[in-house]
Amino acid sequence: MEKLLAAFQNASQNGLQSIAAALSEFSRGVADELARAKPRAIAASDDDENLPLDAALFDSAPTVAVPKHAKFEPLTEVGHRFLMAAQGVFIEVRRPWLHVIQQLTKLNEAGPRPPYGDIEPKIELAFGRLSAAVPYLQAFAEEARAALPNEHAAWIVWDQDKQQLAYKALHVSSSTPGSITFDRPTLAPHESLAIDVHSHGDGAAYFSAQDDADDTGEVKISGVLGGLGEGGTPSVAFRLCLLGMFVPLKVPADAVCKVPEPA
Repeated sequence: MEKLLAAFQNASQNGLQSIAAALSEFSRGVADELARAKPRAIAASDDDENLPLDAALFDSAPTVAVPKHAKFEPLTEVGHRFLMAAQGVFIEVRRPWLHVIQQLTKLNEAGPRPPYGDIEPKIELAFGRLSAAVPYLQAFAEEARAALPNEHAAWIVWDQDKQQLAYKALHVSSSTPGSITFDRPTLAPHESLAIDVHSHGDGAAYFSAQDDADDTGEVKISGVLGGLGEGGTPSVAFRLCLLGMFVPLKVPADAVCKVPEPA
């Protein structure tokens, strides 16, 4: 009888443990489901049949409030989001080589202000400063001189595995003194475009309307080198492209376009 009672108690205990484990798993599943179903801050009726489309758009680029009292947690995953701050609306972008926060709109001083915290703009590069790319830009300048009078182009990519920049030559399909077309290379999963640079040959460096159109919607540093011909005055133009927003970057022309010394 004692053996039977002991066997019954063991079976009961094992059964209770199984039930407890099942209930714990169920609770976790319910919590995850509730988290996924958490309503977004979208001004639409919950029963609107098109709400899932807006929810998907919201999830791809959410809008969050900057905390006034708690510590601000920066974006850690690759992507972007909009920040509602006391000063106005900011955009925050994360790439393997970049973390940036820039103001999009400023609130009217006389108007109502949301009860949110302040945020400071920042541009943080994984490779430290843009000067880290100067050796690659100098190499490109030499290639661009060799391509005169036509334009030339190249990419400088960030290698996440090696934690360093790398020069990537492009296959140029067509090049003239006023235009260039090239095939966009397929990058490895650990590579991402950091700097897109092209030359204007003998002409001055500037961003044309075509450059604006090409750079809109991308996240990268864009650069132009000009005045590369013999006797020309070297010039450069650089900017950070943020999904249609352009932030000018100061780069000294003499550091990039070194004029070859006479033999």
